[in-house]
Amino acid sequence: MKIIGPKSISTGLSYLFLTLFIILTIKSIYMFFTFGVGYYNWTYSQNFLSEIVEVAKTPQLVPYEFEVYFRFKYPFSNIQMMMGFFTLRTFVFHTFQPLFFCLFFFFTYKVFKELSQQNIFTTKIIKLLSIFSVINILYAPLLYFIWSYIFNANIDLSLLMTCFAFLFLGVIIFFIIAFFKKGYELQSENDLTI
Repeated sequence: MKIIGPKSISTGLSYLFLTLFIILTIKSIYMFFTFGVGYYNWTYSQNFLSEIVEVAKTPQLVPYEFEVYFRFKYPFSNIQMMMGFFTLRTFVFHTFQPLFFCLFFFFTYKVFKELSQQNIFTTKIIKLLSIFSVINILYAPLLYFIWSYIFNANIDLSLLMTCFAFLFLGVIIFFIIAFFKKGYELQSENDLTI
């Protein structure tokens, strides 16, 4: 089986990444919705969708600086989706992560879709790879900033490795872009010669 071109492995991977993008987008929209419902319930002392959104004061025995905690469940089930303290910091972190991964899987899908075309050396794939590279490079310092400054958390090895991995991926993609640019130039010269 072919790796690139029509009816190749890249075609199957593009469908896989599209599926992951759709699932993560639906989950992210649901998460934003539950945060909104939780904020509404807490602000106006309501019990709207109380079977999936729980927002309450922490017990007095728990010596935390935050007073309000949340627990969100998946719809039509008793499975917990997330829980934590209901703060702006928590909202920023849980908004940042899904938005990045939605962009990550969307651009991965677009790149593999272009790789499944007959002609892979196009300006479109170069542009998509450039955007994908910038997204990965920006994710590393933003994650570090959110973790260390917004959460005031200690920097650990797993955070540094995650930041390094996405930074490294972004840099590697810049090298791949150089190969695609060279291939595009050679193909354009070949087309002009013919």
